[in-house]
Amino acid sequence: MKSDTPARDGRSARWDRHRAERRLELVRAARAAVHALGAHASMDEIASHAGTSKTVFYRYFGDREGLRLAVAERVTAHMERRLLEAVDGPSSGADALHRMVEVYLTVAATSPQVYAFAVAPAPAAPDAPAPAPVLGPFLERVYGVLESGLVRDLAARGRTPDPGDPLALWPRAAVGLVRAAAETWLRTEPPERIEAATMARAIAGWLLTGVASSVPDSPDPARSHPKTGASS
Repeated sequence: MKSDTPARDGRSARWDRHRAERRLELVRAARAAVHALGAHASMDEIASHAGTSKTVFYRYFGDREGLRLAVAERVTAHMERRLLEAVDGPSSGADALHRMVEVYLTVAATSPQVYAFAVAPAPAAPDAPAPAPVLGPFLERVYGVLESGLVRDLAARGRTPDPGDPLALWPRAAVGLVRAAAETWLRTEPPERIEAATMARAIAGWLLTGVASSVPDSPDPARSHPKTGASS
């Protein structure tokens, strides 16, 4: 039986491949421009840094928001691969969580400007249209990874969380804490910025055991400064 859909010729397939390759080149060039110029670089500045015209970027991405979303897709895909590598293999839930937090911080710190451009854009005006989803689906998949780990750890302790259990909210709360901490942490420039490994240990500790357990006890003043003098 013949198909009603005409077969695409080789020229069309080559053109599609060329467009995909060119689009990827422009995404990489935009990423390099944002890394060098900052998250608020204009389309003119990005195109100039890339050695082309902004008309070319408009042709492939529509507008600056379309370009930002394309960069966000690439950045989040890379981060997701790294996060999945971090949880791959036998290890405790605590170790996997620590590795995931460190990966998130390390990837973000590779280029804070690109992270801000792609993952943490400035809030839009109240009447601006909502951007096409990129970060949302990525975060949903991260929630799923954390939820699976939580379920496994609780099952090992003979417990199964239900929707009414506050622990069911832990994956989303954890991601929110990591993102907020990371975005604040990135605002400090090296060498003052705390190392990613140290920051990751702290954040993982907050998530797993709480803040109080990660703060060393204050020394007892009576022991630190013993009284002197003859007894009465």
